[in-house]
Amino acid sequence: MIELLATVFSATFFITIIRTSTPLLFATLGGLISDRSGALNVALEGMMLIAALTAVIVSVHSPWYIAVLAGLAAGGLLGALMGLFHLKLKADIILVGFAVNILAAGGTVFVLSLATGGDKGTSINLQSKAIPEVDLSFLTAIPIVGDTLDRFLSGHSILSWLAALTVFAIWYFLYRTPYGLWLRGVGEYPAAPEAAGVPINKVRFWSLVASGALAGIGGAQLAMFNYIGFTRDMTAGRGFIALGAVLLGARHPVGAMLAALLFGVFEALSIVMPNLFNWIPGELIQTIPFVVTIIALILFSYRAQKARETKLASDL
Repeated sequence: MIELLATVFSATFFITIIRTSTPLLFATLGGLISDRSGALNVALEGMMLIAALTAVIVSVHSPWYIAVLAGLAAGGLLGALMGLFHLKLKADIILVGFAVNILAAGGTVFVLSLATGGDKGTSINLQSKAIPEVDLSFLTAIPIVGDTLDRFLSGHSILSWLAALTVFAIWYFLYRTPYGLWLRGVGEYPAAPEAAGVPINKVRFWSLVASGALAGIGGAQLAMFNYIGFTRDMTAGRGFIALGAVLLGARHPVGAMLAALLFGVFEALSIVMPNLFNWIPGELIQTIPFVVTIIALILFSYRAQKARETKLASDL
């Protein structure tokens, strides 16, 4: 137990939390944007997976930032595709989302085999690039706390810092701009903004594009920093966990960030615990993030039910 506490309160564990939380946070913010517009994006998993493979393949022939932009574009295009089928062709958005996930599961394996010359499991034969770490060693010049700040703040991905800025940007967009008000209005009571002349379908279309782009950045982070390279089904349910984080975070950017960090903590625990407790099966430890997701959804449903009952009682 002492070893576990020492590990949990170390700078290495903190860095691991940020590393595991970053792709999940991007996907959660993407799910939040689409959910607030009334277009639930259940394709976050597939978007992350396709973006991860796209980023890895592009990074072989281009700088890392071009590869990240390629992952972003891949996710955005998938979001546009969902918007086309759902808003233009009137397909059910849940079915479209599952179709994207199925396409990603099989399509990435097929494309991977073409890119690697037959390998259907990993991209080990591709010399892909990595997203650089942020070096803040200059903080050591600060008296007393400099070394501590350097240990905790250095070594993170550039995209981890971008994720923190994105949380603030989305909060500002949703609650401080008229376009954010449009988006929230379309999701909560579409009849009102439609009567005011707000283009409902256009708002939902671009929310899906933004949702896919954010999930795409998360996929690029996963394949170019958390792991260097692509592995079959490497997202491992993160897209579905992101949907749970949206609900657990009360559909608010800051709440979504805290929920993503919570899941990141449990995923980080699933990484370090096998080294400390050899008698616990590794497979059991790896289920921790998913068990937490289920518990979070149950608690959210219970809270929502109590809120509805309270509202009903007050109306009576």
